[in-house]
Amino acid sequence: MDVLVDYYNLSQQHRRMGIVHVVDRIVSAIVPDHITDGDSRIELRLYGGWYEGRKLTRSAEAISTTLLDSYPMTVSSGVGQRSIIVRVELARSMKCDPAHHLWYTLRPKAAPRGIEFVSPAEAGCGVVDRCPLRPGYDFFVRGHCPEPDCEVTRPLVIRRREQKLVDTMLAADVFFSAHFDGRRIAVVSSDDDLWPAIRTALHFGLAVVHVHTEKAYETKQQYLPAERAGYTQINLHKGTV
Repeated sequence: MDVLVDYYNLSQQHRRMGIVHVVDRIVSAIVPDHITDGDSRIELRLYGGWYEGRKLTRSAEAISTTLLDSYPMTVSSGVGQRSIIVRVELARSMKCDPAHHLWYTLRPKAAPRGIEFVSPAEAGCGVVDRCPLRPGYDFFVRGHCPEPDCEVTRPLVIRRREQKLVDTMLAADVFFSAHFDGRRIAVVSSDDDLWPAIRTALHFGLAVVHVHTEKAYETKQQYLPAERAGYTQINLHKGTV
């Protein structure tokens, strides 16, 4: 079985406990009830913004080191005590083109437009002359440090990064599995953006185990196909839905 994991869609609760815990939790949710007699291995791929430019992020480096030390590993299927080999990797490239890494999957995001900065005086500050928020307000409004010799600007100290290519990469791998692999897959994410890919896989007759990452989350009825053959949803925080 191929298990495609939207890593940053997992709860912080699970991620804080480490990648071995994450993998164990996912595998335990799938095995034994959602594994078939023909499955002798689980290939688990972790999707995320692993590259800042062409360099692995610190998080990706730490996860990679742990994966090398901990996997592959063998688990029992429970029923009949079959052995299942679990392999885990960072999804750095698409399944259809494994030699070509997708770089720049974590990028700086421009500051959102339309933000209004209200001065402390307008907000009702009672000590305007010595308000500690005033220098910060001046900096945000002007966009640069009020000190004449300082070259610090807003983008240098206020930054936000965002993942790029990750959702479409995961979706492309679902398509690839549906067309060429023919193996049963599990998609670990509660992101509705992945539903077109899941519906496509079901349309082509691929069985999909949809593993939700949010507590008490269930697939919206409007997304479910009329015929639910081949589709199963479960939740990492409980059992089968």
